[in-house]
Amino acid sequence: MMRSTGDRVPAAGPRGPSTGCGAAVGQIPPTRLVALFLAPGAAVTIAFVLLAPPAQTLGLPPLAALLAAIAFVLVPIELGIVLWAGPLPHRSPIHARTWLWLVPVLLVAAFAGSGLGMLVEPAIQTTLFGWLPDWFRDPLQADHVAGYSRTAWITTLAAYLVLNGVIGPVVEELYFRGYLLPRMQYLGRWAPLVNVTLFSLYHLWSPWQLMSRIIGFAPTVYAVSRWRNVQLGVVVHCMLNIISVATVGALVLGRL
Repeated sequence: MMRSTGDRVPAAGPRGPSTGCGAAVGQIPPTRLVALFLAPGAAVTIAFVLLAPPAQTLGLPPLAALLAAIAFVLVPIELGIVLWAGPLPHRSPIHARTWLWLVPVLLVAAFAGSGLGMLVEPAIQTTLFGWLPDWFRDPLQADHVAGYSRTAWITTLAAYLVLNGVIGPVVEELYFRGYLLPRMQYLGRWAPLVNVTLFSLYHLWSPWQLMSRIIGFAPTVYAVSRWRNVQLGVVVHCMLNIISVATVGALVLGRL
């Protein structure tokens, strides 16, 4: 059980993460930690809700509004905190042979785990979130491709690849695994699980995917913690998102 001690939380022990200079990383108390996880997600969701109607008025799918929220809200907030914090602790080198087997294993685990979670997603979305507008539950609007011009789709998909395939996951990994994960090591072996759970909850714009994200991405978060290397999370996260974007892009373009 986590026990709050105000603004003072014991720093990580001798085996905990350290900066490049060997100094222990300061730990973040539970209440502030939860806020640092969820506040950026709340800001992105609010921006998405506010930008979606004007985006559709301009002839763009709601996805364009979510991408704008990523570019102008998510990236400045999370990257700003990372840059303010200074060098990231999790920078231990990984042998090339480990990269060659570990990344494919994590990708397979992510797709398998996400697939299991997706089995219950439709029921969760309909039962708990059916009251939300269609554009919120499906910003891609894949069933209404013909409702937007080819130019609108190509522009949106190009931004989707750049922002959701590369920039977004890089910034998220630097923030959630590079900045926050080393600062919650007082949770011990539970730190990776708490990290991936709060990371999944942070996606307030798609809460029905909570279980898919936890099950699918937990192995990667544990691997980042085990090997103390944030680049591992960046590579896996980017590859997962790029594959997803490519699949979605092929679906949309095939219907134009």
